[in-house]
Amino acid sequence: MGLRVLGLELVNCGSRTYRLNGYPVVRSLDDDRAVLKVKVLHGVNEIVHSELPWDGPPKPVVLKPGQRAGTAVAWRNTYDDTRQRPVTVAFLDIAPMAGRPSQVVAPDGGLDLGSTGRIGVSAWSLLPDVDATASPSGPPVPGASPSEPVETGGPLL
Repeated sequence: MGLRVLGLELVNCGSRTYRLNGYPVVRSLDDDRAVLKVKVLHGVNEIVHSELPWDGPPKPVVLKPGQRAGTAVAWRNTYDDTRQRPVTVAFLDIAPMAGRPSQVVAPDGGLDLGSTGRIGVSAWSLLPDVDATASPSGPPVPGASPSEPVETGGPLL
């Protein structure tokens, strides 16, 4: 119970192929954008307690211009130590891979982690082709400033 999952998309808005392999780099931030002590697990199985078809091992993902990749962040509002204050994540600072530029995302309502202070992140996977500009939140946001949160319903890049 208390399971929450947030899907994120990365759209290749460039004119060249963009390559991914593995998991996004995720940092949890508070309301003041200070880094929180949150454990990031590779894969969501330990959070979800079930095998999911989209949570497999990482594979290379090659994005042509306009193509999308997806990842999921999973967490539970669980208390394993009531002496600990609840952990609430206001923002996620996400980079496609280590060494790549990150972008701040503002999940609607934040992430309520209870006292566990952990999230699971799935590996990047190629999403079906659709027109990238048909996103519910409007066109892709290339070059968005890391200091400006991006709506989570739309593309990450």
